[in-house]
Amino acid sequence: MAAVRWLAGESATVFSPAALAVVSGLLVSTLVGVAGVCRLSVGPEWLRVLRTRPPWFRRRLREVAPYIAALGVVVVLNKGLQGPIRRVSSTYGIEATPILYGIEGDLVHTVQALTPDPALIYFAAVYTVGYAVVLFAPLVIYLFAERACPLKWLVTSYTITYAVAVGWYAAVVAYGPRNVDRSTEAAAAGSPLLELVPEITVVTSLVNSNTNVFPSLHAALSVTVGLIAASTRAAFRRWFYLAAWLAASILAATLALGIHWVSDVVAGGVLAVFAVGGGRWVVDR
Repeated sequence: MAAVRWLAGESATVFSPAALAVVSGLLVSTLVGVAGVCRLSVGPEWLRVLRTRPPWFRRRLREVAPYIAALGVVVVLNKGLQGPIRRVSSTYGIEATPILYGIEGDLVHTVQALTPDPALIYFAAVYTVGYAVVLFAPLVIYLFAERACPLKWLVTSYTITYAVAVGWYAAVVAYGPRNVDRSTEAAAAGSPLLELVPEITVVTSLVNSNTNVFPSLHAALSVTVGLIAASTRAAFRRWFYLAAWLAASILAATLALGIHWVSDVVAGGVLAVFAVGGGRWVVDR
């Protein structure tokens, strides 16, 4: 079977049959996960709203449409500017990898050494499918909130996070523990995700660059979802518990899989607090 070529920006990514199978599996798993989480978090009584009160649902969609449009613009710009961002960062950016390694040393390697092999399978699933579920499920769940505020807040926080990331990744060049060059005396972090699913690089190359690790977007967006889920736990208690568990698992996965430094995760958490605070301020204006 011939490979499928996806043209994006300046580069072309070739999808082999194996890569297509991985992408299809991720999409199906994500759809099933989002549907299951939403069904569990919202409950059948709210799903009846779609059938019994369609005008209300259409009004809700119109109310949040400008916020979703703004997010869409930022995400498209983020993707479209990946090439220019790489060029700017490689020419003018601060090389942060030696700084991060100087601060942490082989801490991530130690985390990996303490992680049982069966747990790596869980972390690989959480880092890929679980992360997608965490991002997309609340977009559906909060459609059924009593007010549109939680959904507006979430989408605005996503927008702020991506907007900050565009500038930050242009200013800072940082490779993760699995990609950093070390001396022979230093212990190298492993790449268990690539060992388990080599074709996953096809997916990651479409959404990010391997120099964009500080701060961690996985950490920033997962913490963002967790913080907003905590604020809406009275209305969506089951979602709060699921979001807290998944967000914590994703943070652990970034380290166990050797993708991020601890500093990346901490910086992502700080960015999340900033984005959630900024998002609330925008929505409350």
